[in-house]
Amino acid sequence: MMLRKVVLSALTTAGLISSANAAQYIVEEARGITAPAVGSVLDPTKPLVLKQGQHLTLISDTGQTINIDGPFEKAANVQGVQLAAAFSGLVVNSNSQLGKIGTVRGGAPRTPLPSPWLIDASSSGSACLRQGTVPVLWRPTATAAADVIITPSDRSWKAEANWAPGADRLQLQEGLGVHGDASYFIALNGNESAITISWVPAVLSTDQMRAAWMVQKGCDRQAEALLRASK
Repeated sequence: MMLRKVVLSALTTAGLISSANAAQYIVEEARGITAPAVGSVLDPTKPLVLKQGQHLTLISDTGQTINIDGPFEKAANVQGVQLAAAFSGLVVNSNSQLGKIGTVRGGAPRTPLPSPWLIDASSSGSACLRQGTVPVLWRPTATAAADVIITPSDRSWKAEANWAPGADRLQLQEGLGVHGDASYFIALNGNESAITISWVPAVLSTDQMRAAWMVQKGCDRQAEALLRASK
C-alpha cells in the first residue's frame, strides 16, 4: 500500500483532521477543469466554483492536503489533513500496524535517504525534483564503481556516465535533459530501474507544503527525509 493511503487512513483513525486556515493554497491536482491550473496559487478567502465532476486537490502553506469535489461554490477554507502530523505519528509508531516510512508497496524496507532532494537510482518508483534544480542520483551502496545508462521512457536518446567508487551521489549535467514530469530508465551495471520524476514547484514556500506535495506524487521517502531535516 502506498504511504499516502496509509497516512490518510491513519489520520482518519486518529482524528487528525483540522481546519485549513492558511494564507494561500497551491493547486496540486485538477480534474475536469482547466482553470485554476496545477501549480497556481489560490486565495482561500475568495469563492471557488466547481461543477459536478470537477475536482481539485489543494496544498495549504501549513502542509494540509484538501480535496474538493464539485458541485462547490464557496471559499476554499475547508477541512484538510495535516500530513506533517501524520508523518510524525508514523515515525513514532514505526513498529505498529501502520508500517513505517521508507517501505515499498510490498512492505520491504529501504534505506532512508540522507537528503530529501536525492533520486534513488537503484529503485524503481516515483521521485521528486525541486523546480529549477539539477537532478542528483543516489545509491545506497557506494563501494564499487558503476556504469550508468540513462534513457527516457521512449528510448529516444541515451546518456552514459561512470559512478566512481566511494561516491554515493552523482550530479547529472544541467543540459542532459533529465527533468520533472517525465519518466526514465536508469541502469546501474545493467540493473535497470524505471523512475517517474515529478516537479516540486518553486512556488511552494514551506517544507510542510513541499512534503505534502511530494506524498501526493508518491515520493514518500523524500518527503520523510525533508520533514526529518526540518525538525
